[in-house]
Amino acid sequence: MRRSRRLRLADAPRLIIGGAVQFASLFNGRYQRSEGAHVMATDEHGRVLSVQTTYMGPGWMLPGGRVERAEAPHEAAARETREETGISVEIERLVLLDARVPSGVSFVFRGTMVGGELAPQFGEIAEAGWIGRDEIAETSKPLHQLLELIDEAGEGVVYLGLGSTSPADLSGRATRD
Repeated sequence: MRRSRRLRLADAPRLIIGGAVQFASLFNGRYQRSEGAHVMATDEHGRVLSVQTTYMGPGWMLPGGRVERAEAPHEAAARETREETGISVEIERLVLLDARVPSGVSFVFRGTMVGGELAPQFGEIAEAGWIGRDEIAETSKPLHQLLELIDEAGEGVVYLGLGSTSPADLSGRATRD
């Protein structure tokens, strides 16, 4: 099941304010390390809750986004997933930590759907849905590789960051704790 959403007049204030805040952050003059938080949730058929953004090109990715000030990464992951997809999740545990880029770190948590209905966030999310692993493998190689690393780790946590700074290169760069 997939859903798309059209622009509504009620969305305009949020989009304008969000754009203004992002523009203003370019001039704050401080070093900022960004933290991202994402959720890997699957349904009873093994499909992965995924989104296609309007700003990162084609391909599926896990729902998630920036950790806000005074917010824990697992809280941000649940909030961003709800905002981007309309699906509420309960966070179970950390499954991956990506620290390959010096300016940021990203947390991926395993989560379980506890409610909600697919409703892609306008402006940021072009499409949201429960996507099969075959389609992810065909259309979204980085997500496919990430999911394989998480699967290989089993109950462990994947750490990406030793020896690689390229976000596109996932092969051979993971350690599992």
